Amino acid sequence: MLGDLIILNGPSSAGKSSLVRELQQLWPRPLYAVGTDAVVMGWPEHFVLDHDESDPEKEMDALRVVPGLGPEPSWNLKRSEAYLTISRHAYEAWVAMNQSGIDLIVDLCLSDPGLREQALDLLAGGFWVGVMCDVDELVRREAVRGDRYVGFASGTSATVHRDMNYDLVIDTTSTPTQELARQVFDAIKQR
Repeated sequence: MLGDLIILNGPSSAGKSSLVRELQQLWPRPLYAVGTDAVVMGWPEHFVLDHDESDPEKEMDALRVVPGLGPEPSWNLKRSEAYLTISRHAYEAWVAMNQSGIDLIVDLCLSDPGLREQALDLLAGGFWVGVMCDVDELVRREAVRGDRYVGFASGTSATVHRDMNYDLVIDTTSTPTQELARQVFDAIKQR
C-alpha cells in the first residue's frame, strides 16, 4: 500500500517549511515531514568548510561553501561523495517508508546536479511541486530569519529549478501560505 508522496523543491527561504506545516494541517492522515534540512543538520559542523578554507585532508568528506550564481552575496554548497551517499540512503529510506503506506512530504533544495539526479530517480513516483519566489524576497526573508548562511537564498535560487519538470508550480513571493497549501492539496487530490 503506497502512501501519498509530495516533493517540494525550491530555494532556501522560499517558504517550504511553512508550506509543509500548512499541508500537515490539511492532510486527512498523518503527513510525515522529511527533507534536506535534516540531512544537512545531521552533517558534523566541523566538516562544513567555509569558502576561504583549504584543508585538503577534509576535502573528500566535506561540504564546502562555494560561490553561487545568483545576485551577490551568493553561496551554494559543494557536496562530497560521502554526503551524496548519505542523501541517496535518506531518499531510499523515505521511499521505503512511503511504500509501507506512510504519507510523506519531502522538503528539498536540489541546487546540486548530483542530488537532483538522485532525487529524480529515487522519488520518481511522487507529486513534484516547484516552489518559486522572487530572489529579492528570498534575500529579504533570509536576512529576517537570521538562521541561515547569508547568500544561500540567492545562490540556490539560481540553480534549484534547472532541468526540473513539476506536476505543479507555485509562487510564494506574495501569495499566503494557506492559499498555496490549499492549491497543492487540491491538485494532489484531483490527480
